[in-house]
Amino acid sequence: MTNALHAAPVVDVADQNAMDMFARQWQLYRKILDHDYLGNDGAYATLRHVLDEEIARPFRLLDLACGDAGGISKTLVGTQVTSYRGVDLSVPALKFAQVNLRALTCQVTLEQGDFAEAVGPGAAPLDVIWISLSLHHLETPAKQQLMREIREGMNADGAFLIYEPTRDDGEGRPAYMDRFEATARRDWTALSADEFNEAISHVRTCDLPETVSDWAMLGLKAGFTRIEELYRSPDDLFRLINYRP
Repeated sequence: MTNALHAAPVVDVADQNAMDMFARQWQLYRKILDHDYLGNDGAYATLRHVLDEEIARPFRLLDLACGDAGGISKTLVGTQVTSYRGVDLSVPALKFAQVNLRALTCQVTLEQGDFAEAVGPGAAPLDVIWISLSLHHLETPAKQQLMREIREGMNADGAFLIYEPTRDDGEGRPAYMDRFEATARRDWTALSADEFNEAISHVRTCDLPETVSDWAMLGLKAGFTRIEELYRSPDDLFRLINYRP
């Protein structure tokens, strides 16, 4: 296995304040994931089913905004993956990913960079593209642009799968945020008050979820012809959608 990390020099990972901030935020995020408050367990189980039953051939996987790759590394063990490429802005997260991905026997490449710029002309044809809990940070036109680039670079039998916060049709962003906070306040009992406030502040500040119909329309405008919702989180806050050429 080749396990390479390509990091741009613009990030100063030696800065202790930045590292301390990352460690605190990442610890909180991992705590949320470890308690499955975001429904990731079901999402990764669904992804594994797609890889085994629908793709069912050797494939290359591009993981956009891969983070520490903790969930995807477990999902890919035993599949027909031939290469894994993960892209994320955070070098510290990628260093965790290097460790987590040692379980894979395929070629592994990790790159420090903006996931929205990870696909473009001249890249190798794409088999399977996965993004989880990150695409919603982009404005709608930027989502559209990235999805169009993915479709243009995808093999005829490839798949683009997203797991993202999703508003109900007719539900505005403020109403979704209120519903999110009410659900989290009820269910995220393992968080301290400070941790909960920090998490909700991030959601209300950074999250730009689309509606069910808008996610479908974005896919159609990008050139996908088969769009299917495969999984809905138990709290109805997140959806996994499979886009096929």
